[in-house]
Amino acid sequence: MSAAGIIDSDGRHDTIVAPATAQAPAGVAVVRLSGPRALQIGAKIGDRDSHDLSHGQMRFGHLHGADGPIDEGYVVAFHAPRSFTTEHVVEIHCHGATAVVRAICDAAVHWGARPAKAGEFTRRAWLGGRLDLVQAEALLDLISADSDRARQQALAHLDGRLSSELGSIRTPLLSVLADLEARLDFATEQDVDDLNRDQLCADLSSLVDRLQHLVQSAEAGRLRVHGLRVALYGAPNAGKSTLFNGLVGSDRALVHDQPGTTRDHVEANSVVDGFGVTWVDTAGIRETQQEVEAAGIERARQAAIASDIVIWLTDRSGPMPEMPTPPGWQSDSGPVVLAYGSHADRSAAPGTHLHHQWPAISALEATDVERIRQDIASAIRKKTQAMGDALVLTRARQARSLAMAAEHLERACQALAAQMSLELPSADVRDAIDQLDEVTGRVVPDDVLEVIFSQFCIGK
Repeated sequence: MSAAGIIDSDGRHDTIVAPATAQAPAGVAVVRLSGPRALQIGAKIGDRDSHDLSHGQMRFGHLHGADGPIDEGYVVAFHAPRSFTTEHVVEIHCHGATAVVRAICDAAVHWGARPAKAGEFTRRAWLGGRLDLVQAEALLDLISADSDRARQQALAHLDGRLSSELGSIRTPLLSVLADLEARLDFATEQDVDDLNRDQLCADLSSLVDRLQHLVQSAEAGRLRVHGLRVALYGAPNAGKSTLFNGLVGSDRALVHDQPGTTRDHVEANSVVDGFGVTWVDTAGIRETQQEVEAAGIERARQAAIASDIVIWLTDRSGPMPEMPTPPGWQSDSGPVVLAYGSHADRSAAPGTHLHHQWPAISALEATDVERIRQDIASAIRKKTQAMGDALVLTRARQARSLAMAAEHLERACQALAAQMSLELPSADVRDAIDQLDEVTGRVVPDDVLEVIFSQFCIGK
């Protein structure tokens, strides 16, 4: 764990400043200061004495820089440790003009602050014990939430539910580790009770089950927070782009009778049943000698592989070509595939083989588009309903660490069952605790911290 970038050269915490709101013209913007000089700098900008900035009270007045007035607005102070970062924090509420926000930040830097790095406010909140690492990641998820499911899931983690669950696993492991190490330290003592290895294995196996249940929830958690990718796949002129436009509600993709007009995939976002969905229109799949079209077809295949759901369209109105099969569509680990016969609004050509086994749809019919949307919603529910409202993991980092913790505990059980030296299960239990601590941030490598906090915007 490191506070690199937060301690300055003479060993004192420095004061940071950044816009806390989006950096775009708006009616109101907020500039945030945090650190030991936040009150003094905020008072200078608010043209008042720092003692006048009592905790939690908004003060209205002119906002000043070194060269004169900047704007009118409010200054509100949060005294340490009763702030988000646990340091002195000042928020300056001003008009949202880009020039105003920039001038206030420049004034703060002039009077001793420095520009904040990405995620530095949240990192200070973590260092101050306001948040653990799971909650910090949940805050990032909440800030970027674009669906109700993502918002609800982020709040569940921000409220500490997952952290509490991990704590309830960690506590008995600490007791087990203390018992094992005590037995190693006093192995020659006559009054040390015999270890009930079978009971200890049963207790550890129960914790393994809880860890594995959480690991298995990671897929549902990813879908809740980050949404799903749904790719439209099929031969040229199967109606993919028309359906794509209907699903996203706008003419995002070019529609033309000439085959091969979609060369690269087009993406658009919307919400289905409370989940964020990224729709992907892909190039038509066929044999071609054209290099550019062939590249687009390969990208279409890769987009299908990377999707959670594939809408597989085949033109049911014309002579039946060989159907382009989505990659991995029959694999347990592949995407869910929903197949439809398109162009149901057209008369079938003589000799056409109609795909009666596939639902007939027309991308031009609003009812058919809504039907597909409902089919997507049903597929999403099937992928996520197993977890219900249970706690789920939302980060691959969390799943990896908990999976490793479970493996360590399984090895500890194997060593106990094989009557091996207690040094072996003791080491594995300690490693399992370390993996739990890496999830919550009790012990975490600096490079992991940099990856996590770099995902935040400046000012968060």
